[in-house]
Amino acid sequence: MQVLSKRLVGMFLALCACSCLALANEQGGTVAPPGDVDYSQLPPDPKTLEVELGTFKLDAAAAMKTAVEATGGKVMSLRIVKSKDKVDYEILCFQNGLPVRVLIDAKTGEMRIPKLDAIAAVVAASEKVPGKVGNVDSDLLADPPTWKVSVFAGGKSHLVSVNAVDGTIVSDQVAAQLPGDATDAPMQGEFGGVQWIVLQEGTGATPKGTDSMVKVNYSGYLVDGKKFDSSIERGKPIEFRLDRVIKGWTQGVQPMKIGEKRKLIIPWSLAYGEQGRPPVIPPKATLVFDVELVDADMAPPAPKTPMPTATPTATPTATPTAIPTATPVGGATPPPNGGG
Repeated sequence: MQVLSKRLVGMFLALCACSCLALANEQGGTVAPPGDVDYSQLPPDPKTLEVELGTFKLDAAAAMKTAVEATGGKVMSLRIVKSKDKVDYEILCFQNGLPVRVLIDAKTGEMRIPKLDAIAAVVAASEKVPGKVGNVDSDLLADPPTWKVSVFAGGKSHLVSVNAVDGTIVSDQVAAQLPGDATDAPMQGEFGGVQWIVLQEGTGATPKGTDSMVKVNYSGYLVDGKKFDSSIERGKPIEFRLDRVIKGWTQGVQPMKIGEKRKLIIPWSLAYGEQGRPPVIPPKATLVFDVELVDADMAPPAPKTPMPTATPTATPTATPTAIPTATPVGGATPPPNGGG
């Protein structure tokens, strides 16, 4: 089992953020949970809030004492969190170097606290999906707090989320090996070269050569699933000559038929090389593209005729400011000629 240390750093930062939010909420009377602030409502009337607090079975001090006794840790923050049918004290404690989120029903005193450790979570996940366990990670600040266990079984990778309060299975997701459109189709091509998976067969012609003009829709991903570019999100296919893009695109798109969709897996040597293209493309990055060939062998666009520039008759009193042009997501990565 491997528990990632950077996860602990993330949890610590989340704890700090929640503590800051708690202080702000105490001053303004806001009771919305972090990341879910309700801007449609005015802060509660102090008199009304005072009366409501008086109806609670536990006051804040008693709730914190209960949380400390249950966790053996120290309280970092307390907030009142209201939902449609209940009011909770949300108490963040530091226990054995980890933040723990304790919820106590303010009107009944019922406490919800993570009870499962990593070993119990692995047992529960393995009962759900018998197989070989990989990584084990925790999200004890979630609602409900969970353990996330990766299990490899039947040639697939499962991510099993286990409720850390009662041990029930929250979800069982089958993770795709490659980002983008999911598929069970076989991968083709040679390792070290462009590899591809046919997502949808095409019925049209293939581009006549590597100097053909083509029109494609695409989305590009890093191997960790991060999407760095997408013509689909920009709402318009792109057009380019096949010999003026990265080599992996030239080799991967040229054999496609119009209407065909492919997942292209392009090694760094046929993409942006050892240097990459920071900050979008890291060094030595294997790239994954979902590509649809929309059209091919179109006439190249006519060169734009420059407009004559009028000679100003008077000196402007101020230097005009250029209107900024929006940069598309990822900077439209494929069209430039990449390093080899």
